[in-house]
Amino acid sequence: MNSVKSKKKRIIILLVLVGIFLLLAFSLFGCGMDVAQIYRPTRDYGYEIADYSVDIVVNEDKTMKIRESITANFFDETNGIYRYLPLSQTIGIPDGEGGRDVKNYENTVSNFVVESENSYLLDDYISEGYHFYAIAMNETHDYGESFTFEFSYDLFPGDDRDTSKDFFYQNIIGTGWDTTIDHVSFSITFPKEADFTDATFYVGLFGANTTGTTIDTTISANENGTYTLSGDYGNGEDVYLDYGEALTIYLPLEQGYFEFSKNYTLDIILLVLFIIGLILIIWLFLKNRKKDPIIDVVEFSAPDNLTPTEAGYIIDKTLKGKDISALIVYWADKGYVKIEEKEKKIYLQKLKDLPENAKEHEKIFFQALFKDDKPIACDQIKFLDNFIGEKIRRSIAKEKTNYFNDKSNKYFALCALFLLIINLVDIGRIALASYDGFAFIIKSIVAVIMFLGFLWLIKIQKNEHKYSTKKLWLMRCLPLILIILCHCLFIFYAEAYNDPFYTRCFYPVLSLFLFFIYPFLEQYTKKGRECLGKLRGLRQYILMAEKDRIEMLASENPEDFYHVLPYAYVLGVSDVYLKKFEDVPIQDPSWMAFSDGMTMWVVMMLLNRNIMALSVTLNYTLATHIISSVAKMATGVAISRIGGGGGFSGGGSGGGGGGRF
Repeated sequence: MNSVKSKKKRIIILLVLVGIFLLLAFSLFGCGMDVAQIYRPTRDYGYEIADYSVDIVVNEDKTMKIRESITANFFDETNGIYRYLPLSQTIGIPDGEGGRDVKNYENTVSNFVVESENSYLLDDYISEGYHFYAIAMNETHDYGESFTFEFSYDLFPGDDRDTSKDFFYQNIIGTGWDTTIDHVSFSITFPKEADFTDATFYVGLFGANTTGTTIDTTISANENGTYTLSGDYGNGEDVYLDYGEALTIYLPLEQGYFEFSKNYTLDIILLVLFIIGLILIIWLFLKNRKKDPIIDVVEFSAPDNLTPTEAGYIIDKTLKGKDISALIVYWADKGYVKIEEKEKKIYLQKLKDLPENAKEHEKIFFQALFKDDKPIACDQIKFLDNFIGEKIRRSIAKEKTNYFNDKSNKYFALCALFLLIINLVDIGRIALASYDGFAFIIKSIVAVIMFLGFLWLIKIQKNEHKYSTKKLWLMRCLPLILIILCHCLFIFYAEAYNDPFYTRCFYPVLSLFLFFIYPFLEQYTKKGRECLGKLRGLRQYILMAEKDRIEMLASENPEDFYHVLPYAYVLGVSDVYLKKFEDVPIQDPSWMAFSDGMTMWVVMMLLNRNIMALSVTLNYTLATHIISSVAKMATGVAISRIGGGGGFSGGGSGGGGGGRF
C-alpha cells in the first residue's frame, strides 16, 4: 500500500511540474503557429468597403473622439454592419535595441453614437473582451449600390506606464474586417504641436513582419498611400487594405506630452494587503520560531509512559499499520496477551484486561480484538470493523497537542491562504480590466497550485525523519521551484494584463519569505521535544551500538530486548535490531508459543499486513483534476496570449474590426 501511495505521489508531483512548465513555456514562446494567420478573419465576398474615413481628435488627457464613415457595397441580402472595439490591446514598444517591450493596456470605450440618418444602433453588448455595436439600415436599397454608415465614439487607452516617454499608438483600421477596403483616408488632430520625426505607419496582417513607413519628413508616400504629419495635425490618403489588414500609427512623444490623473486606489488596496501579509508572516516567525533544540538522549531502554503507537506517531507525525500492530507485542510483554501458533495459524489470546490507566487508543483496539474473550486468529484481524482504525486515529489525534505545536503549521497554512486570497484579488482585478475570463481561470488554477506548494512543504517537513539533511533540503527545493515558477508566470501575465503592482515583485517577496521561515518554526511542544529526543536517541543507539555493548546489556537485563522490541519496530530499525541480537542468547518469553521456523518478525509482518486492511493510515487526496487541467489548457493559454493584440507589424487589437449581418 505504501509503495502504491508513493508512486501516486510521484505521479502527482510530476503532473504539477509538467503542467506549470507547459503553461509557462506556451505563454512565453507560443505554440509555433503562424501568428499572422490565426487572427485573419474569414473572407466575406458578400460585400466590400469602397471608402473608409476615420477622423481622430486627441485631447491632452489622451482621450480620443473618433468619427468613422464607412461606405460599403453589398452583393447579398444584408441588414447592416457590426463594429467591434477591443477593451484591451497588446502593444510592442520598441526598446531601442531591436526588440520590443510588450505591454497590455485597457481601453475604455464610451458614447457610441450613430450619426447617419439612414441607419440606427440596433444593439450593443460586450463579449470575449470586445464591445460589439450592431448598426442596422432603416431603408431598403438596391444590391450593388453603396450605403454609408457614420458613427462616433470616445476611446481612452489608459496610462502608457513608461517613465521615459509618452507615445501615441492607434490602429486606425483594425485587423478584424473581413473584406477588402478600396480606399482609406484619415486625419489626426493632436492637442498641441509635437515632433513627428520618429512617427511610423504600419500596414499588414496581424503579426506579419512588415516594415513600417517612418515619417522623417512632413510628407511620405509609398505604395500603401501618402501620409502627412505637421505641427499638430496628420492625415493619410489612398490607402488600400486587403481583408484582415490593419493600418497602425506609432508616435513616440516627449514625456509629459499627455496630462491626466492616475487612479491608485486598487494599488493602495493591494499595498495594504501586502503590508498585512508581511506583518502576519513576521508575527508567525516571532511567535512560533524554534527556541530550544531537540537533544537526542542516547539510551537503551523503552520510553516511559509512551506506547509504541504514540512513539510511531511522534517520530513521523503519521499513524501507520505497524504503529498499531506493535501494541500486541507491547501488551504481551506486559502480560495482557499471549501469542501462540496452532496448526500453522497465529492466535492472540487475552490473559487479562488492560488496567484502568491504559491509553484510550489501547482500549479501543484491545476491546475490538477481544470483545468476546475468545482467541482471535491473526488473519481475522482484517475483518474487524473498519471504523476501528479511524477511532484509533482520532484518539491519537486528541493527544497530538501534547507533543506537536500544531499552531505553527496552522498559522503557516493560514498565511499561505492569505497570499492565495491576495493573488485571487489581483487576478480578479486584471480579469475585469482585460475582460479575459479565461486568463482568470488559468491564473486562479496556478494560484491554487502555488498554495498547494506551501502545503507540500508542510508534508515534507512532517516526513523529515525519512531524509538525510542534504536530501531534506533537496526535497524542500521542489515546492520552492513550483512556487517560483508560479510567480514567474504571474509576473509575466501581470505586465501583459496591465498590472504594474505585480511588476514590482512585491508578492514573490512574501512567498519566498514565508517559504524560508518554515524550517525554523517550532513543530514540537516541550514534552514532544523530550519524547522525540529519547526516541531518536534510542534509534541512534540501535544503529550505532557495538556488539560487545549489546551483549553486556543483554546479560544485565535480558528482558530489555522484549521491552524495546515494539519500539524498534515502529522506529524502522527492526532489521538492524534483530541482526545485532541474533547471536546473543536470550530466553524466549512465556507469552510466546511458536513451532520451529516461526519467528517474532514473521508474526509482526502478519499482524501489520492484516491491520493495514483496517484503513488505519490517513488518506491523502490531491486535486489531480485541477492539475491535469493546467496541462490541457496550456495550448489555450498560448492562443489567448497571442490574441491579445497587435504590436507594430500589421496592427493589433486597437482598432478591432467588423462585418455585416
